[in-house]
Formats: sequence, structure tokens, C-alpha cells
Amino acid sequence: MQAFNTLKLTHFAPTIAFLTGVPAPTDGEQEVYKPLVSLCEEKTGKSQVEKILVYNPDAIGQFFFEKYKEKIFSPLAERAQMQVPFLTAFPSKTPVCFATMFSGADPSVHGINRYEKPVLKVDTLFDEWAKAGKKVALISKGGQSIPKIFADRPIDYYITNGDKESVDKAIELLQTSDYDVIEVYNQEYDDKLHITYPTSLSCKRAAKHYVESYVRLYDAVKTYWKDYSSLLTFSPDHGAHRIGKVFIGTHGKNVPSDMNILHFFTFFGRV
Repeated sequence: MQAFNTLKLTHFAPTIAFLTGVPAPTDGEQEVYKPLVSLCEEKTGKSQVEKILVYNPDAIGQFFFEKYKEKIFSPLAERAQMQVPFLTAFPSKTPVCFATMFSGADPSVHGINRYEKPVLKVDTLFDEWAKAGKKVALISKGGQSIPKIFADRPIDYYITNGDKESVDKAIELLQTSDYDVIEVYNQEYDDKLHITYPTSLSCKRAAKHYVESYVRLYDAVKTYWKDYSSLLTFSPDHGAHRIGKVFIGTHGKNVPSDMNILHFFTFFGRV
């Protein structure tokens, strides 16, 4: 049986905060994951970057990546400089996990303990970036967890009609705007697993679309932010499992398939 990862997702927020030159959110974990700082120094010559794009593809678990590493994820693995195994928040539901990812806090602290989408009251990366004077864009299809739970921040929200439109908007902003932070959320794989199962043909197709979107974002960051040091992440929230032998997938259990995730990091900039 697959073991649980040991590095908690709470470490994402303080690490990203440090790498982008802002304080860690006050309500969460404060310890920085030092190997990423070392990689930043190796690739950019400094311990912090000027710009960051966080790509959040929903529901890609570590087991799914490892199962289809060659057939689906090789373009991601080839471009990423480091992969980090995280243990996500429990219960492994989308708003619970993203609240933890961007606050560094456990659900008992940030207050989302089930599938619900209240506006978070705790401090988050979006708050710290805004307080530091950084220009922040959040891009998502309407009605999803990220724009709902991180609403009411002094940042720019771009609500789209779907995944492709969200990625298109991110690339447009990379090319035409001066954002310091761009967060873009995609959901197709999660949508498909709930009406089929995590390794279905439609789920594999959705995962390929995630990878294609990541490659588009990679190329755009490399091109349009070439004069800056920057970081691109591929950061899913949780995994998924099949309900027995039935034709349905879900997530939310305390099992490795739901809880173990991999994040991928790539730094750009000259030493």
C-alpha cells in the first residue's frame, strides 16, 4: 500500500511567501521548505523572484501522475526543475485544500472543514501580496472555490467561461500587463472524475489538457517575463479515488490516493 507523504501542504504558503519577498500569512505555518530556496538561488542567483505564476489544476493526485508519467505528464516532468511531494489537507475537498495551500493553515484554523465556499477571514498569500504592493491577478471560471473563498481582496479577478479561456487570459496578461502574481485555476479533470472515474478515458484526456495548458504557460512566462526572475508552479489541490467498482470517482477520504499530491516548480532568470 502506498505510504502517506510527510511534508504537509501548509509549507507551500510560507515557502512561496519567502520566494516572492513577502511575510508568510500570519495564521499558518511559518517554516520555509529550504530546498526550493536553494533551487531558486541556483537558477536565478538570488533567493527571491520578481514574478510568479501559480497554475492550479484541480484533482491531480500523485498516484495518477506516477501511473501516467510517460504517457501524459512527460512534457511537465521535462520542464519542471523540482517536484515536491505534499500531503494535502483533510478532508481532501477542493475549498479545504486551496484554503490551506494559500494560507498555510490547517482546516481547524482557517475554518473550512467540508465542501463549502465561504470567504476566508484568515490571512492568505493574496493578502500579503497585496499589502506588499504587488499587482495580483486571479483567474478562474465563475462559481469555483478559488474566486469564492479568496473574494474581497484588493486584487484583480478575471472570471471566465472555462479552462481554456482562463489560460488564454493568463497568457494575455503575461503579454500585455505588469502583474507580479498571476494565479490561474483549471477544473476539467475534477469535473470528469465525478461523472466517470479517475483513470477513465475522459479523465486522461482532461489531464492531457492540463499538461498542454502548463506548456503554454511555461512558454509564455519564458517569453514575456524574460526580463525578470520568475517562478512557475503546477500546484494541484488533492487526488481522487474510485468508489469500489462503480463507474464514479470522488475524493475526501484520508487515503494516499486522495491525500498525496506532487507540485512542480520551475525558475526562470539568469544567474
